[in-house]
Amino acid sequence: MFKRLGRFVREERNKHGLNYAEVSKKMCYKNLNKGMRRVIDLEREGIVHPEVLEKIIDALNLDRDQINTLINKDRQDQEEEFEKYLSEPIRPYYILRIIPTIYQSYDIPINFPTEEQIINYVAGIAKEKQKQALLCLSRRDNVSINEKGEVTGKFKTTMDNVNYPYSRIR
Repeated sequence: MFKRLGRFVREERNKHGLNYAEVSKKMCYKNLNKGMRRVIDLEREGIVHPEVLEKIIDALNLDRDQINTLINKDRQDQEEEFEKYLSEPIRPYYILRIIPTIYQSYDIPINFPTEEQIINYVAGIAKEKQKQALLCLSRRDNVSINEKGEVTGKFKTTMDNVNYPYSRIR
């Protein structure tokens, strides 16, 4: 989310004395409500599609270098927040793939002294139930296990690569 960028756009829009409808019109939206929502999403939530940002930059005649600086600062803030989140300790757990797009999360019932023992425990469950599993050792470290109980990969969570199963309906 681009909080600094959103504040900057709001300030610039207000400096120009423009309301949302006027900005939407300058962005060449036929559906003014749609354009207004795009500007509001950026200003309030820091959410913007690159194509919409280009339209806003043109409509308000904004300095691209300043926009890029704000985007970079916002990204740096996001990375710092995400790194802080990843560093928070959690109790290990695992996720079983019940059927495609359906997953269930389980706590590890015992405190195992080693990571290897946790992996073996979850691998045994995956093999017994013949289900794929994702072992979350921490918010950062994940282990993928196939339905035969074999480790198929070890992954590190990053901002660009979150190895967590999910389903999205559009």
